[in-house]
Amino acid sequence: MAVVAGVDFGTLSVRVTLVDDHKGPLGLATAEYPLHRKRENPDYATQTHAHHMDALSRAMRGALESAGVKGDDVAALAIDTTGSSVVMVGEGLEPLDEYYLWCDHRAKSEPRR
Repeated sequence: MAVVAGVDFGTLSVRVTLVDDHKGPLGLATAEYPLHRKRENPDYATQTHAHHMDALSRAMRGALESAGVKGDDVAALAIDTTGSSVVMVGEGLEPLDEYYLWCDHRAKSEPRR
């Protein structure tokens, strides 16, 4: 049995589906994370690495439980995201700040300069 975890990061949640190469889908789970907005700046939209990783852990545990398999049975991860940001990282590869989301429009006036 070869199990792959399909991981999809969306705007407000991460979804994990465990798939067996012969049996097909085995189990799935979803975990939400917050979108940081500011009332005084409607163009502001960020998220944190810590929230993403916490949600991924919760969703993975839920999918494993749903499928009735152990984490050691997962042979690979296939990861997809709604949008990607270039993020500066420190020596430990931890992001130095929050992620800018696709719906963060604070730089919308930059092209006019």
